[in-house]
Amino acid sequence: MADTLAETPGRGRAFVVQSLALAIYAAWVITVGLHHEAWFDEMQAWLLARDNSFATLIGTYARYEGTPGLWHAILWVAARAGLPFAGIWVLSVSCAIVAAAVVLWRAPFPLPLRIGLLATWYFGYQYSVVARGYCLDLMLLPVAASLFATRVQRPLGYGLVIGLLANINAFSFLAAGLLGLELLVRLVQGRRLTDWRAIVALALAGALGLLAMWTAWQPADNGFMAQVTRMNPISSAFVFIANALFDRVSPWSGLHQNGAEVLVGMLLSIAFLAVTARLVLAGRDRALMLTIPPVLIVFSGAVLASSWHGGMLFTTVLFVLWTQWHNPVGPRTRNALIAMLALLEIAQGMQTLRSGLDDIARPYSAGRPAAAAVMVWRAAHPGARIDAFGGQSFETQPWLPYNVYGNYHDAAPNPQFVRWNNDETWHALPRPGEWNATLATRPDAVLAAVVWLPAAVKRDPAAAACAKGYVLTQTFPAAMQWRGIPINNTLYLFERAHTGPCVV
Repeated sequence: MADTLAETPGRGRAFVVQSLALAIYAAWVITVGLHHEAWFDEMQAWLLARDNSFATLIGTYARYEGTPGLWHAILWVAARAGLPFAGIWVLSVSCAIVAAAVVLWRAPFPLPLRIGLLATWYFGYQYSVVARGYCLDLMLLPVAASLFATRVQRPLGYGLVIGLLANINAFSFLAAGLLGLELLVRLVQGRRLTDWRAIVALALAGALGLLAMWTAWQPADNGFMAQVTRMNPISSAFVFIANALFDRVSPWSGLHQNGAEVLVGMLLSIAFLAVTARLVLAGRDRALMLTIPPVLIVFSGAVLASSWHGGMLFTTVLFVLWTQWHNPVGPRTRNALIAMLALLEIAQGMQTLRSGLDDIARPYSAGRPAAAAVMVWRAAHPGARIDAFGGQSFETQPWLPYNVYGNYHDAAPNPQFVRWNNDETWHALPRPGEWNATLATRPDAVLAAVVWLPAAVKRDPAAAACAKGYVLTQTFPAAMQWRGIPINNTLYLFERAHTGPCVV
């Protein structure tokens, strides 16, 4: 009784600290979310969900995105429930707040480390503020970790979470497959297959896994990969690791880093993984925990990984640390783990803070003001043709009443989302040489995304356009954020010159 009374004040203080940390975290992601302007990837998923029946969305278009359809299904419901596109961030932020609560109250780490995790890049910004399906991984992997220890005794909830994970993206599908296989083995070893709950759990996980395979099965005419410029597999895998953990040793810098900065960051990442492996080797789940991260790393190099996919390795490593934290390791290994995790939280926390403040201060996407300008231009030039160049130009589509671009389906009002089919002539990921081909068709105006323009046009867009007979009439500045580094997301509106020195 005395021990219980002695522990009560300590637990009460911890609860207050946890509640305060959650409140601060929620205030942060909500504030940044309110200022965030959704970009191309957020727009694409939303328009697919808004403009298609549920059967067409899940049975046809989701698979062109290279992903199962859980996120698209959620957006389909949200759009029909009245959530506007400007509020899409509410979905990802809600998932992140739930994830934060699970970490604060259920994770086995010391409380300061639990709080520090909320400041890391994927928790504090990329998978919370930027509304994409990865927010579901951010929420469900901590839930899976909290259920892992009792998965054999209480398999139903764990099996459901595994099945849902399989339906988010290719990386979580691979992780879910390994977790499901391990669950089957443990249930067989524990002679639990006579328990109806075990049978239902396996059936649920298996059925949802098959659903994920069906919805993500790639159509023969998917032309997405043909538009992607890929690194070699080894470089892609290394970038995947760096973007998960330490991408550089000067995380406060807002400039692109290379050379020694990146090399040392990679060495820190490898050291972090090595210490994690030592923890895993001290437990009984080593076969599973030493398999999942390497499988994701190999997949990132062999198939495809973009910068934001690094968060899948980050959340997976968190799952490994969470489930193996109490393995019997010596004080040196334990202290090394704590130090490396704290260093990661500090480094990524700087990037989270810088990115969030920058997102508040300036536009992430120029889609909304550019869409307003496009409609004004069309009203002033009835019958004239405006084209779009580069995927970010389509960030205007949710703000337009219909498709207005002449080089996308001859200005047919629908679809407004991007089709990745091989027969689609408009490229969301164009080669720089396609810029001159666009101007050669002599549209009356072009809304162009700077990131896809040739280098000479980026250096001096006005002069380069003038040489081709066009005038730069409006600039819509914006900057995406990647770990504290702004990436130019500006849109330019060019008009064909009819008078003056630019007439050709």
